[in-house]
Amino acid sequence: MEIDEFKKLIISYTKKITDSSDDLFSSLGSRYGITVMQLRLLMELHNCERHTIGSLAGGICMAGANISSMCKRLEQQGLLHKKRDPKDERVVLISLTKKGEKTITEIDSYFNERIAEYMSGVDDDTFITIINGMEKLNSLLQSIAADEEKKT
Repeated sequence: MEIDEFKKLIISYTKKITDSSDDLFSSLGSRYGITVMQLRLLMELHNCERHTIGSLAGGICMAGANISSMCKRLEQQGLLHKKRDPKDERVVLISLTKKGEKTITEIDSYFNERIAEYMSGVDDDTFITIINGMEKLNSLLQSIAADEEKKT
């Protein structure tokens, strides 16, 4: 395969996968009055329980200022709670409220059910092939990015 063709395919499929997952997350989030990025933030909190603004920003690859304003809106909706770290007052800890945990658990369960529906007719080898391919692509892109980082 030609390098230029491979590069175009990577860009094309990355966009398609992102668009498809955004469409799904948008549909799920709209049922609860939250955006795709808010849903990702809540999922990150669900997976790691407690974060700071900085760790959330790193977890979902977003600027800290954007995370801060998003957290403010989610706090107003009663989905998350912010409090100062008693050991270091400069640090703000973010965690899900009971309502936030219930919401994200419902979304996660629904998402799992939908995936299970589509996975039922596909053999495990196919999924292993897909995952291995994604891991190899990610590794390739990380290597290229690390090499670029060294050049700057």
